[in-house]
Amino acid sequence: MKLTDNVYVIGGGSLGYGISSPYDCNVYAFELEEKVILIDAGSGMGEEDLLRNLSEDGIATERIHCLILSHAHADHAGGASGLKMRLGIRVLASALTASIVESGDEERSSLSQARKEGVYPDGYRLTPCEVDQIIGEGDGVGIDSSIRLQVIPLPGHSADMIGLYDPGSRSLFAGDAIFEAGKLAVLTTRDFSMEQYRLSIERLSSLEVDHLFPGHGAAVLVDARASLLAAQHRFEQGLPPESIV
Repeated sequence: MKLTDNVYVIGGGSLGYGISSPYDCNVYAFELEEKVILIDAGSGMGEEDLLRNLSEDGIATERIHCLILSHAHADHAGGASGLKMRLGIRVLASALTASIVESGDEERSSLSQARKEGVYPDGYRLTPCEVDQIIGEGDGVGIDSSIRLQVIPLPGHSADMIGLYDPGSRSLFAGDAIFEAGKLAVLTTRDFSMEQYRLSIERLSSLEVDHLFPGHGAAVLVDARASLLAAQHRFEQGLPPESIV
């Protein structure tokens, strides 16, 4: 589904676009010149849906340059191994995300807790996936010499969260850092930190953002910065954040 001139959503579950497995996050395809960067991988349970949606959007799999993971939660990273094998692509992630995904660590990814709480099926497991490149603050991701996506660490929802910002189009791929209308994703997992979340929102509120592509829910394509400021305002007022979960 085409969202902007160069951004497609090819996956999304029950908290998103409903076009792949109910357990999937929003999965985006970002066109850069003749290549395409995938942002997040879904749970792995909707892999065939992702590939079908790519085809229906006219995106040939040979154009896919790499996959970037926003964090290691299973709805975002569980499909990385399958996509890497099927498409023959490189996987990029932060050092912390890589350490979790490469080992298939279900405790540090919070999958064990989520499965006990009924979020995932009993038999669902996190398949380990090799990460080809570590990315972090100050890094840019692009094709050859064309660097478009800036890596921004955004801990809070999880310790390993990163966002990706394209200053050219003022687009923010936010993972689970922020959602439409300034909502957050507040969890009870061991690496959740409200103080880190506050600092991440403070950082985001300084960006010029026209398009917000969150990990769940609808993309915000008009006045997206208002969502960032709404979240910042609640923190400044000492109010608890509104949460999507």
